[in-house]
Amino acid sequence: MTRGARLLLPRRANAAIVLILVTALLTACSRQPVVLTGTITDAYTGQPVPQATVAIGDTTITTDSAGVFQTPQWGKSDTLAITAPNYESFQLPLEGRPELAITEAQTITLDSAIRPNNLGGVISDAFTGKPLAGAQVTASFNVTSTLTAATGADGRYSLVGLPEQFKLEVSAPDYASEAAELTRSTSQDLVLRPNVLVGNVTDRYTGQGVAGATVAVGDASAVTGADGTYRVEAIPSGVTSVAISADGYAALDQELGETTSLDAILRPDTLKGRLIAKPSGEPIVNAVIMVSATFPGTDVAFERIMDSADGSFTLKGLPEQGFIQVLSPGYRTEVIPIKPGSVPTEIALERFSVKALYITAAVASVPGLVDEYIDLIEKTELNAIMVDLKSDLRDDLGLVYYDSQVPLAKELGISRPYVDMAALVKRLKDKGIYTIARIQLFSHDNALSDARPEWSIRLRATGEVYADYPAGLDGGIRYAYLDPTNRNVWDYNTALGVEAALMGFDEVNYDYIRFPDWFGDKASFAEKLLFSEPINPATDPDRMFEVITEFMQQAHREVNGAGAKMSIDVFGRVVLGKSLTIAQDIKRMGNYTDYIAPMPYPSLWWPGAFGLDSPVDEPYAVLDAANAAGVEQIKAEYARLRPWLQDHTDPWAYKVVKYGPAEVRAQIDATEKYPEIDGWMLYDSANAYRGAFNGAVKPEE
Repeated sequence: MTRGARLLLPRRANAAIVLILVTALLTACSRQPVVLTGTITDAYTGQPVPQATVAIGDTTITTDSAGVFQTPQWGKSDTLAITAPNYESFQLPLEGRPELAITEAQTITLDSAIRPNNLGGVISDAFTGKPLAGAQVTASFNVTSTLTAATGADGRYSLVGLPEQFKLEVSAPDYASEAAELTRSTSQDLVLRPNVLVGNVTDRYTGQGVAGATVAVGDASAVTGADGTYRVEAIPSGVTSVAISADGYAALDQELGETTSLDAILRPDTLKGRLIAKPSGEPIVNAVIMVSATFPGTDVAFERIMDSADGSFTLKGLPEQGFIQVLSPGYRTEVIPIKPGSVPTEIALERFSVKALYITAAVASVPGLVDEYIDLIEKTELNAIMVDLKSDLRDDLGLVYYDSQVPLAKELGISRPYVDMAALVKRLKDKGIYTIARIQLFSHDNALSDARPEWSIRLRATGEVYADYPAGLDGGIRYAYLDPTNRNVWDYNTALGVEAALMGFDEVNYDYIRFPDWFGDKASFAEKLLFSEPINPATDPDRMFEVITEFMQQAHREVNGAGAKMSIDVFGRVVLGKSLTIAQDIKRMGNYTDYIAPMPYPSLWWPGAFGLDSPVDEPYAVLDAANAAGVEQIKAEYARLRPWLQDHTDPWAYKVVKYGPAEVRAQIDATEKYPEIDGWMLYDSANAYRGAFNGAVKPEE
């Protein structure tokens, strides 16, 4: 073959090549396309996601109910893009996917999970369970990002575009906010607790709103307006009660259930009133206004007015039922049952002057003897009787003559049921007789001193109990002296006074309310006598006066609080001024008792007293002068003066003068001339009363 010659194939070879090419082309045209399929699932639950949109190139398909998609129209360089409502969009480049490396497969499976990015739920009221509209729902994430939605009328909310972790906070006006840290959540229901309380506070009797009332719910509180309405906000959780208080009303504590509205009715418990005298209408300046649940009874509300210019008072703590008692020196005690809604605001008191005689416990223990004194009282101007609670007999001095329930009296066995005291008091009061219980305080109580010698004054030298011997050591009379500084002695005698008041006595009288009278110098008093605290009339006399008034303050409050007035007995000489070593000073004592009863018996004054050569012979002049001095001493004090008068013959006087009707009447006349003095009391230790029984007291008008 020469250069340039064409290669000529045999005709048979050409035909073979054509056949091969045609066969290859036919083979290629007959192969099926590879199908790309997969299941789209929820990344949180693993459940299939139906109706997800899958886009590959120009092809868009939708997953079926099983979350499956498939398509033959795809290319290895395409990107699989998946979207679905409430899910984060997802894109998956196909290039390089190992699943696509299978060259002979007719179907390639490529599953994908998409993450939910939504949260939905219902917000409801914790008390009612009803859906809460208008609640603000906020999701915060990535420090500064937030999504917010508001609940609809059905309480539902929906947030879209959330990450896998976020904080959910829900708030609404008048509700406590709630918060939750959520991870991989698509649903969250929450209940909000109402944290407000509204209502109206009204007066029980008038129905009017109570302004200025404080409504407290835990640490949250509010004050009612002029119409009585209130609104408490930001109430903390766990609070189960509401406390409502207002000036002039009883406080109210009420259980607080699952409610946002509470109306309350307050009962007035404050009595604002005025005391006046009958019939003048003049204001009463000194008084106790107290309330007891029973009568007699101890106080549940108590107010003392002193030097009230117009007689006005404010008594707080008035109960719904009970008895108002008004005790004023110089006036008859007024007892008023409490009627809801109609408590008087002006109370008029009647002047009352005590005209009394005194009987011992021993006399009181014999009903027939008592009858004689009752008969005398009923027939004359006498209107009161004083009865010893303790014996004044030398053999059982200080023994309580009735079955006392005072714990110490029972413990020590120093009372005996010789007198049915409650029955005696009732009998006397049924006859309109004013009753006074006498209590020996620091002396004339050997029963207590013997049972508790450590509560007595002792001699420093020997430690023995100090005692008075008025008839000398061989006279057979011993008066042990209790320690005025010992609070146990105070408490015992105060308790007896309260018990007397609760038995119905109108008044409690304390005698021997003093330190011992001392006839040596003041320095020797401190050197020889031992008390529970340092007592020295030479270096600290004021402390001695304070001891007496401190006891009085305690007893006065307790006795008045049990519904009885209180009186004290003092030496006659004290009308001229304070006295040591007895430590009696009626100026100081005047604010802590209702009556001061000096004993200015004419036989006890020394010649020359009041400018009189022989006081015992001039009972009118002695009482006139003593009363004038006493009135001057206490004219600015709370207490009123009411002296003891001598109706006995004193065998120890510098001159023995037999006292009878004329001498007793003279003392009465000298006392009644003073309007500042509220009565008098006759004294005869033997209870013979030769003056009273023989015409000294006027017949009853």
